[in-house]
Amino acid sequence: MIYLQYCCFCIDLRLGTYIVAGSDILMDLLFGIFIAIFGESGIPDLGHKLFCVFMLVHLVSTILLLYGALKLRPGLMLPYIIVTCIKVLAMVILLIADIILLIWIPVIVIYVVMFFIGLYYWLVVYSFYAALGGDLFI
Repeated sequence: MIYLQYCCFCIDLRLGTYIVAGSDILMDLLFGIFIAIFGESGIPDLGHKLFCVFMLVHLVSTILLLYGALKLRPGLMLPYIIVTCIKVLAMVILLIADIILLIWIPVIVIYVVMFFIGLYYWLVVYSFYAALGGDLFI
C-alpha cells in the first residue's frame, strides 16, 4: 500500500487532513445545494434525492474526520475513509455509465477530476489514520 509522508509534498499530514476536511465540507454543501436546487428543474428525481442523502452522509463523516483529526482519534476518522472509498468506487461506475451513454464531454472530464481528487483525499486521510496507529485494513 502506498502511504504518504506529506500532503502536497510539503504539508504535514495533520494539516493536510484539516485541508481535506474543510474542502470536502465546502464541496458537499455546495454540490448538495446545487443538485437540490437545479436537479431535474427544481424537482429532484430519485437519483438526485439519493445523491443528496449520500452527500449528507459524506458531510457527517467529514465532520467526524475533522473532529478526529483535532483530537487525534483514528476511530472517528474511519467513517470518512469508508464513505470516501464507496464514493470513489461509485465514481468509477458513474464514469463508465456516462462514457457508454456518451454524456456531454465536459461532464465526463469533471467526473475524472473528481475521481482523482477523491482518491488523493482518501490517500491523505488514510495515511494520517495509519500514522495515528489506526487498524490497517488495506
